[in-house]
This record gives sequence, C-alpha cells and structure tokens, in this order.
Amino acid sequence: MTSTSKFAIRLLHEDDYDQVASLLKTSFFPDEPISRCIQITETSEFSNILINSCVSDKCSFVAYDTETNQIVAVCLNEITSKDHHVENNMVSDEKIRFIFQILNDVDRKVKVFERLNANTLLHIYIIAVDKIARGHDLASRLISKSIECVAQEEFNIHGAYAEATNVYSLNCFKKQKFNIFDELIYTDYDSKRLVDLTDPMYDRCYLVGRNF
Repeated sequence: MTSTSKFAIRLLHEDDYDQVASLLKTSFFPDEPISRCIQITETSEFSNILINSCVSDKCSFVAYDTETNQIVAVCLNEITSKDHHVENNMVSDEKIRFIFQILNDVDRKVKVFERLNANTLLHIYIIAVDKIARGHDLASRLISKSIECVAQEEFNIHGAYAEATNVYSLNCFKKQKFNIFDELIYTDYDSKRLVDLTDPMYDRCYLVGRNF
C-alpha cells in the first residue's frame, strides 16, 4: 500500500503544463460525470486557457510523488472579482461551453459574492487526482493548501467558492468547512442531454463556499 507521506504538495508553475494537461485529459475528463455523459473528447484548448490563467494567479497547487517527481493531482484555482464574467465563447468546443453554462447558471442564482460579503474570492476551479494516487486525501489537502495560500495578508481574500459536481468532491469541500449554498439537478436542467445523470452520487452540482 502506498504511503500518504510519499506525496508532497507545492505551487503550480509553468513547467508543470504538460503533466497537468495530461492529468486533465487522462484522469479528470474521463471520470467527470458531466463530461463523460456528453462525451467530451477535445480538451487541449480548454486546458491551455485554464492552466495558463491559473499559473498567473499563483494560487494553484499540485501534489507529486516524491520518489518520481510525477504530478499525481492538481487543484486549479483563480482569483475572481465580483464583476468578472466568464464568457462561454472562450473555447470553441460546444460541449465545454455547455458545461460552462451550467456552472454559470448555478453561480448566478445564488450570487456567491453577496453571500460571502466579498468583492474578491478564490474560485476553486478543478481538482483532479490520478487513479494511482486516490485514497490519500489529496483533494482535501490541496483545497486546504489553496486556502492557506490566499488567506495570507498579501492576497486580501477572505473567502472561497467552488462547484462540486458530484458527492465525492462535495465531501472534500465539507472537510474544509465549505457550506452548500445551492444545488442544481442535472436532469432538471436538461432532461435530454443529461438524461443519464441519475445516480445519486453524480446527479447534481453543488455550489459551495466559505469565509476564512
């Protein structure tokens, strides 16, 4: 059995691009219920935009195997302002734009910035853990490290939010004291396109957040 101490966490940097893009392609998108349901196959454009954006904000983290230096998990985060709006046309792939629309709709319904009484928040965008490294609480550790990073005075950020797209990710956020603000049931949102998302573990998206 692999020891948890075999994995360490550090800040994401530019040289990690290829490993993180590969992790998203091989572990995140194939296992993510929505992307699997609508059969997303083209991920390079989205990965390129997201990774480069998160590197520049300097608050994303990777977990790596201390013996091989291979990245086995990533938490991609952005610092987002109240007046920032994500445009669906940022990527050309229609399926990824559809997912963006779902996330935008759940965010707009609650108005998370007002809920957390903040003008700027940490947005925990994507957490991906390689199959070989699951069972070591890496997702929760990456969330904790992200909060620890932006809670420093230099960032002047006092809250975070995320869209947990299944119960497994929701439980990771609960461990870090996130509260559920709202939820969106996939089949209610689109009964045709998301018809297969009926398993109670994967049937809804949760908007979660917390102050710190």
